[in-house]
Amino acid sequence: MSKLLAVGTVAFDAIETPFGKTDKILGGSGTFVGLAASQFGVKTGVVSVVGGDFPISYIEMMESKGINTAGIEIVKEGKTFFWSGKYHNDMNSRDTLITELNVLETFTPVVPENFKDSSGREEKKVPKRFHAELQKVKKQGGTVPRLSNYFSHVFGESK
Repeated sequence: MSKLLAVGTVAFDAIETPFGKTDKILGGSGTFVGLAASQFGVKTGVVSVVGGDFPISYIEMMESKGINTAGIEIVKEGKTFFWSGKYHNDMNSRDTLITELNVLETFTPVVPENFKDSSGREEKKVPKRFHAELQKVKKQGGTVPRLSNYFSHVFGESK
């Protein structure tokens, strides 16, 4: 069985399109990479961080789809990453309205032992504090998951 580890956001999104608007809903790249991969029989894990405001029911839903959530850290006194955006008529372009890093700002991912041999694509620019953890994975014979360019943009660090 294939194995994939998604290191990315597990978040709240608020989205506005020409067709409707949401309040805070489940979002994040880690969430949706995990959910998509799990539909294809891929042993999937997610590494991320959420705040105490994040409903456990969302984590339980991911687990019910076979996603290993052991890599999701919960910071009880913190708030979950939040993004809000407005999509244009073509649904390909959008404006970011709000970005609140919250617990993501100080998060350092730790790859669970049982996923250190996962497949993925390494992002060329990652914040320095993530680089050491990713190098440990590579030394143990695994490849590392793709990280969003967003981290490099926000933190202004690259290897």
